[in-house]
Amino acid sequence: MLNRLEDKRVEQALPAEMELGLLWAIGQIGELEIEPEWWGGGNRPDAYTEQLVPGKPCAIEIAATSDNAISGEEAMDNVAIAIGQFADRFCKGISTFLYYRFREEHGYENGRYFRRRLAPLDYELSENAAKLIEDWILSGAASGTKLHIVEPGLAVEIERSAHKQIRYHNVWSSMPPETHSIDDNPLYKLLKRKAAQLKGGHRDTLRFIFLTDVGSALLNRLGRFGEIDHTRRRVSGSEILSQFMQAHKDRVDAIVVFAPQRPQQSWTLNREIKWSATFFGRAGFDSPPEGLDRIVGALPRPRFEGYQARSLFRQGAFSPKRSGWYLGMSIEGTMKDFEAKVPARAFLDFLAGRISVDQFRHFMGQRKGDPNLFENWLNQGFTLSRIEMAPRNVDEDDDHLVLHFSDDPAARALKLNPPVVDG
Repeated sequence: MLNRLEDKRVEQALPAEMELGLLWAIGQIGELEIEPEWWGGGNRPDAYTEQLVPGKPCAIEIAATSDNAISGEEAMDNVAIAIGQFADRFCKGISTFLYYRFREEHGYENGRYFRRRLAPLDYELSENAAKLIEDWILSGAASGTKLHIVEPGLAVEIERSAHKQIRYHNVWSSMPPETHSIDDNPLYKLLKRKAAQLKGGHRDTLRFIFLTDVGSALLNRLGRFGEIDHTRRRVSGSEILSQFMQAHKDRVDAIVVFAPQRPQQSWTLNREIKWSATFFGRAGFDSPPEGLDRIVGALPRPRFEGYQARSLFRQGAFSPKRSGWYLGMSIEGTMKDFEAKVPARAFLDFLAGRISVDQFRHFMGQRKGDPNLFENWLNQGFTLSRIEMAPRNVDEDDDHLVLHFSDDPAARALKLNPPVVDG
């Protein structure tokens, strides 16, 4: 688990984080056994508890899924790497500025609708594509025109952007992540693999699959407006999960999907991300167990939706070596006595040399060219009279350092007050 949490690959780290979070939350509602050694057969479930459904033994297998297998992301990335490495031969470093837009094709085959992204997974640069790229760069056209490469299975438009691009964020497709088969898709295959882990155990044991969203549109859209495609061209997550439960009701009693979501209504003022738990049970087991709400309540508060966490992880935003997630700065008080609440992590990163003076001022809400607030206060005769911490709850990544300022005549030049005239 530790190795997976520290893995640089998002496909390992985020699922491990979700598994650890769920195991911890299950343990908060009562006794928990992880990977029980006494379980029958060669496979063991991730967790065993008798608290989820009071008085009933429950085996739980935890899985996580993203759009990686249906987004074409890996294939597009492979194409971008192949083209970028070749382009660098003629203009060193140009690959970091290239942006790729991939097209799609769609229609019907044997009476069945298909939609395909035109980005081959096993792409190798052809002679024709190599000549187009070479001419595009050497002629100087890369600075002002876009290059189109169209070959069997590939249709891509390449543009040299003004700014450096981030890997995985330098590709785009006109086709969103979707699947067109209810039982021939990565999500259904994942569930079948997890169901195999639940073999064995006593016949009265309830078998659960806890499915988590680490960047899956299929799971994020569950129960939301527009999830079901009434043209029947694409298949929804709800349809896949319901079909699996119907086909495997003798192997799995229920699937619970945990997804961090924002309220869908645009008029909702509170847009805080919260955990949703969607229950799919077999016939005769239609209601969520009472322990499920307690597990959801015990989970640490989510900060991002699954696709956001996936993107930020790939950018290295969660590395302990990166700058922290800072609170803002606020000022309260009177003209003679006031306090400034400064994000403690930003102050520490500044002292540690991880951020510069300009970066620190930026995080304090000051723009380039603005006067230095602290210098102004000192010039006016305000000095520190007290410092304290304002710790936030355990789910927050930062605390406030509260700096109290008071008027100090010794910190400024002396001056005479105008005389008071009576009457």
